[in-house]
Amino acid sequence: MVATIFERIGQVVADFKPRPQQQQMSEFIAASMQKKAQQRVAVVEAPTGVGKTLAYLSGTIETAINNKKVLVISTATVNLQQQLIQKDLPLFSSALEHPIRFVQVKGRRRYVCPSKLSQLATAPEQQELGIDIDDKYKRVLHMAHAKQLLSEWDQERWDGDRDSRSDKLEAELWQQISTDSEGCAGKSCSFYLRCPYYKLRREMLSAQVIVANHDLILSDADLGGGLVLPNPEEALFVFDEAHNLPRKALDHAAKALNFVQLYQTTETADSVLKKIPSALAFRQHDFGYMLSELRRDLPAVISHLQQLEMILQSDGLVQDVLEKRISEPRIFWNSPLVNALLIPCQNLLQRANNIYKHYSVLAKWIKEGLEKTQLSNKVGEALLPQVGTVQNIFGYVIDFMGLFLEPDQEDRPPNVRWLSLEQFAKQQTLVIHAGPMTAAYFLDRSLWARAYGVVLTSATLRGMGLFHRFRMDCGLHRFSEQHFLAVPSPFNYSDQATLNLPHMQFLPNEQQQQWRQEVVKQLASIIDVDEATLVLFTSREVMEAVYRQLPQRLTAKILIQGDTLSPKNMVQRHIRQIEAGKGSIIFGMDRFAEGIDLPGNLCTHVIITKLPFPVFTRPIEQAKQEWIIRKGGQPFTALSLPAVSVKLIQACGRLLRKETDTGRITILDRRLLSKGYGKQLLQHLPDYRLQQ
Repeated sequence: MVATIFERIGQVVADFKPRPQQQQMSEFIAASMQKKAQQRVAVVEAPTGVGKTLAYLSGTIETAINNKKVLVISTATVNLQQQLIQKDLPLFSSALEHPIRFVQVKGRRRYVCPSKLSQLATAPEQQELGIDIDDKYKRVLHMAHAKQLLSEWDQERWDGDRDSRSDKLEAELWQQISTDSEGCAGKSCSFYLRCPYYKLRREMLSAQVIVANHDLILSDADLGGGLVLPNPEEALFVFDEAHNLPRKALDHAAKALNFVQLYQTTETADSVLKKIPSALAFRQHDFGYMLSELRRDLPAVISHLQQLEMILQSDGLVQDVLEKRISEPRIFWNSPLVNALLIPCQNLLQRANNIYKHYSVLAKWIKEGLEKTQLSNKVGEALLPQVGTVQNIFGYVIDFMGLFLEPDQEDRPPNVRWLSLEQFAKQQTLVIHAGPMTAAYFLDRSLWARAYGVVLTSATLRGMGLFHRFRMDCGLHRFSEQHFLAVPSPFNYSDQATLNLPHMQFLPNEQQQQWRQEVVKQLASIIDVDEATLVLFTSREVMEAVYRQLPQRLTAKILIQGDTLSPKNMVQRHIRQIEAGKGSIIFGMDRFAEGIDLPGNLCTHVIITKLPFPVFTRPIEQAKQEWIIRKGGQPFTALSLPAVSVKLIQACGRLLRKETDTGRITILDRRLLSKGYGKQLLQHLPDYRLQQ
């Protein structure tokens, strides 16, 4: 089947000839998808130029269609989603015997809720005493903007998708006019048939291929799966740009207790409670006991929160956080602070469980009341988002407590607990965080053990030539070597690119000031002002200091990250400069070291100023290092070296994007030659022609 698809693509696309690496990848995926349940996993590293999109589409489509499963393609960037929807999938579909139906899906919060938009646009002006003049002005602005948006949506000049707008919608306004599943009246809503989100849901029902992003899939998985996307059992997943997955999964798995947010939610819950007896009069014989429990539990939440705050504020570490002397300090199981927090946390969990359970029932009754017209749409649609917010936040508190109160165990990585000071609703608030040290268990439990099939692919998945770190971080350790494939590159690296290692006298980590001066001199001598150059830094401070010391002939051509332009606009201006026959130089950091596509003469020289060693400052990263030491390992070998290897390959990969590209890479870090690990890093780079 794979060979037939490639043959048909060749008939549709002039000069298309599948590369051997592309066929190898496609056939490996197709064979992996024929394995038995819970073994249909393929992990493929496919360097730039392989043509991995057509390879994974060809390798998965037959299995998905024949087994009546939905092919769900997940990416980390909007650019790749748009390329799939606008270019790759239409082309692929046209080459199939029976064209496929495909749709792009985003989270519900990316679409306007017409009911909430209408409520805001038509709300009467509130004449509240003591209301802040700035808040009143903002409210008037929001209402005016809501009226404009409602008119545009009503007249079909806007489809209700936040991403399709050219103007920037303020986050605070969008929060008021979008909703989540708990705040949605569904089929009972008066706007149901025209709702942008439900239009998409109807399209999804007939789609054979869904294009989504990692965040949406992880959010859906975190909530049990099947809320927005099909159940994992009904899906064959392809994770493109899969090297981003472990980090994103960790963000989803961690939870937080935000004091200001919880006080505000409890106030919302109390105000909803006052409206319930009249709104749900048709159920009044059912909720007497419920109301008395809630009238007991909501004030109890406030007192438990106050108790927690008193314990925290009497602690020296917390004072350091509040006075901004330290940020994100960890707190440890069995420490006096955590021990003091346990009982109030258990009490808060008990109340949260009750409140979550009761507000879930209230939401169900409101939806039933709307369906049976026992409740007016105006009242029901205004009440439901508030009930949904309470349900959501208290559900989140329950998840947080599950992590925070789980005792450390000797035989498995413990959960990590830490504090931070954050801005929320114009207030500084203390936040307690808890999260797993690794996303491995979360990914395995919610996706790999449930999905019909899984493909994970990216241009760089191996560190130091091994899949080991990616495998452990993603929870793929139970899958044998036969599930992993590293496809060779179609590029002839030694003919297409040189790797230059100029003589550097100073080490960036030991003699930073002298090294910085050396970088200035090197850049002044090696940059050709008529060429397209990308200069990569690991520190904003160093980047700006170097820029200030360069001669004007260079600074006139430099576009520097963090200046007036966004990274996207920097790239567009760079392209315009090169296409106009002028030189252009981009000074950038991490954002430019991966995902930037500048083929041909748009980038002919990549300069890496310093080896991109990760800085492990976040609490979860520090905990992981300690765990490795406790188990007799070395964090440098287990974490730092594989990570810098991946980042270095990605940074060098900005140069060659097509088989016809040529150019040079320069690295201004002598550790590649003077340190043992530097020589190892060099060995695992592509086979560039080395010049010293």
